[in-house]
Amino acid sequence: MADYHSPTTVQPDIPIAGMTALELRLLCELFEFERDDSTISLFSSENVADTAWIDRAELQALLDTGDDRPSAIADVVRAELAAAASDDGEFELDFSLIGYDRIFQDIVRRCPDLDHIQIVAAWTCTRMRPDGFGGMATVITSDAIESMSTTSFIEQVLARLADP
Repeated sequence: MADYHSPTTVQPDIPIAGMTALELRLLCELFEFERDDSTISLFSSENVADTAWIDRAELQALLDTGDDRPSAIADVVRAELAAAASDDGEFELDFSLIGYDRIFQDIVRRCPDLDHIQIVAAWTCTRMRPDGFGGMATVITSDAIESMSTTSFIEQVLARLADP
């Protein structure tokens, strides 16, 4: 059996002051991190998590911090909490559906020192399988989120070379 991994880096380090408490908490659930007093470095040694399990009361407290800066993820979390059947226990946020890219876009919009965030992921596998190698890069600005896999890059180059 093959094990698939996707080591990922986020650059540059993110100013903590540019994040809401909810965004910081969620990104720390999804990524591994190192932080100092003013910035946080986000990465993943194996895979970025798809799911964040957080106590419902903690989520509500994070939403109620009084931080009124626009936050797409806060809007999503409020809607998810409102639609949930139960009022207690851990709450599941499925980021395979939600995506974390909009969190980074909101941070870029708030931080005058950030003109973009780049996310680079390697796709690796413990066996030599054609579907287990490659990667992807994403560039997030205040106005756009653009991604390209190595497969897409190769397809574009081959198409360009075939049609001079």
